[in-house]
Amino acid sequence: LVNERHGRNWKKIERFVDAMRGLEEDCPVDDVGGDDVGCDDDAAAAKTSGMMDSLTLTNEQQQQNEQGNKSARVLSGLPIPRSYDVVGDVAILNNLPEGDEETQKKVGEWIMKKNKAIKIVVARHCALSTEDRSPGSSGLKQLAGHPRDPIVTSHYEYGIKCVVDMNHTFFSPRMAPERLRLAQQVARGERVLVVFAGVGMDALQIAARTEAKEVLVIERNAIACECIRRGKLMLSRNKTAPCPGSGKGASERMRILEGDALELLPTLEKESYDRIVAPRPKEGSLDGDLGTGDAGMSFLLAMLPLLKSKGEVHWYDFAADHELPNCDRTRKTLESACQSLGLEMEIIHVARVGSIAKRQWRVCVDFRIVAKPAV
Repeated sequence: LVNERHGRNWKKIERFVDAMRGLEEDCPVDDVGGDDVGCDDDAAAAKTSGMMDSLTLTNEQQQQNEQGNKSARVLSGLPIPRSYDVVGDVAILNNLPEGDEETQKKVGEWIMKKNKAIKIVVARHCALSTEDRSPGSSGLKQLAGHPRDPIVTSHYEYGIKCVVDMNHTFFSPRMAPERLRLAQQVARGERVLVVFAGVGMDALQIAARTEAKEVLVIERNAIACECIRRGKLMLSRNKTAPCPGSGKGASERMRILEGDALELLPTLEKESYDRIVAPRPKEGSLDGDLGTGDAGMSFLLAMLPLLKSKGEVHWYDFAADHELPNCDRTRKTLESACQSLGLEMEIIHVARVGSIAKRQWRVCVDFRIVAKPAV
């Protein structure tokens, strides 16, 4: 849990980053194709950017980045995006830059020049409308770098490595602090179930950082499951990953089930898991404050019987800004699911963990089962 000391430490880090940003403002931005001339802070910033590609920036830091890119737009004469994500050695832009293909290529080359760790630059040019929230084979356009098809990369996050197929899976590096928070909640000997696992970074972090007895992963996307298997193999080679006293290597405590969660969950033993992590993907127009779906009720009814008494669930939902911070609609869905199964629950934690669109947020609600029905 985050305490007052953690908060003070983060504020110190933010002040340090602010000071570094202030130094960068005194350094000119090089034109595309020009000599790599500038102050030493530019080189340091490039190295720092490469090392911190898996960290999520605070809102204030993101605003400062956007201001820096806005200045770059003026000085370079290119439509430099206000912000972009870095996954492994891939920079991914949310939209295609303005202009023709030559201009777009120059934008990609500018980004690669500013961060030497980036090997290719791609842009998303279609909405994430598939069930697994992936761009698809034709959803990404490569702007710069050596051609790569499919776009597969390995991504480090707090020392743990996963494999990401950018075309056929969904992965957000902005969720890194949230994944670390989840791992910090797991106690020794817990059996953990991770549903909607994606490329498996949640499960990899838990297996590597905790002494959980078992980490069971459920994912229906076959390509994402292959990414999990490769991540598990890399974890087995990570000498710093096994937790002392666990009795098993980190990778040996991971088990992968490929298939639909609604079909697999009923086959598992009832009341056998201490913790369930459910980073549910957004189901388009079915989710959110105006959604027409069941808000994940069917998944809740399938998952909750697997939880032990006093077990905890990390449930992810989607809310508009007017629903924050209480997220009453999500709370009612969870309470209704528990009541239909005769369970009593208490809310532990409610917070927004990422933006998915303008005024739309991904939220996490942690709750605990406090009482089971009498047998």
